[in-house]
Amino acid sequence: MLSRSAPGFTLVELMVAIAVFATVIAIGGPALRVFIENGRIRSVGESWKYGLSLARNEAVRLNGQVEFVATANGWEVRRVVDGVVLHEASGRESIRGLALQVAPADTDRVTFDPFGRAVDPNSSDGSEPMAQVDIRSARPPATSSYRPLRLQLLAGGLARLCDPGVAADDPRTCL
Repeated sequence: MLSRSAPGFTLVELMVAIAVFATVIAIGGPALRVFIENGRIRSVGESWKYGLSLARNEAVRLNGQVEFVATANGWEVRRVVDGVVLHEASGRESIRGLALQVAPADTDRVTFDPFGRAVDPNSSDGSEPMAQVDIRSARPPATSSYRPLRLQLLAGGLARLCDPGVAADDPRTCL
């Protein structure tokens, strides 16, 4: 009489599968962390770039001064004349764990005039306008594929994301 074995896995097969899974996780884990960090940096950079573009466009549309203001949770776009908030960051871009360094130091805003240009000094508080924001991980991974970004406010009020770590002849370089 033939004996039938019970369906399932043997202990050896299970241990081999766990070993293969652990090896894949050990190899892919660091690459996944870099991928996630780069995505978070890009998300915050795009959000701030959108906010700056929105403030500039609203200043032109309303034919008045509108300011972009960095806040603890993100940013706001406000009318200067009455302080009404026109738009604000949702907070979903996950700024926690990232380091944002605004230049010049101790500034948190930029005001746009009706022509879409940055006003110097800012009308609401007399401070210098924001010129650039460096966005990086608070704990950067030690790998060459990690990419911090820089948000630059160019002459004329346009915002641009660039990579400060690439060569000068690369189109992603900072101006």
